[in-house]
Amino acid sequence: MPHTQSENTCLLSTLVIRPTRRKGRGLFTATPIVKGSLILTFEGWLSATAELDPDCFALQVDDDLWLCSHGDLLDDCVNHSCAPNAGFTTGEPVLHALRDIAADEEISWDYSTSIAFSGWKLRCRCGANNCRGVIRSWGESEPSVRTRLRPFALSFLRMKR
Repeated sequence: MPHTQSENTCLLSTLVIRPTRRKGRGLFTATPIVKGSLILTFEGWLSATAELDPDCFALQVDDDLWLCSHGDLLDDCVNHSCAPNAGFTTGEPVLHALRDIAADEEISWDYSTSIAFSGWKLRCRCGANNCRGVIRSWGESEPSVRTRLRPFALSFLRMKR
């Protein structure tokens, strides 16, 4: 389940919300982050799918369970990338660095690693060389994409085909 913000203390002071060129606001690091480091623990309240508030920011954490917020948390500012530098390496809603991340670099994760909601898709604006153009839910992503992303996906998705 979600961890407390106190567990993020070591990196919270290095994370900064700033505008991005194409995606609105984003989360950046003011100092370098070493590969494998804990970056951020997602926070909020839990809600069943049927009770989701359409105005909340939501991260799917199980088949019928979402971690929600009002959009005022650091984790609400982490944007998608088809070439992410962070991921859910433990299977929990906790971002870790997938590689060394330079100072002033935007923190990003692949949204497909956290959503199984059928029919969900989003036009991608990440600008990565390997951009898929459209981000899809786990089960509707190409099998090769799921294979590549499986080590960075939330636990509830890792066993799904």
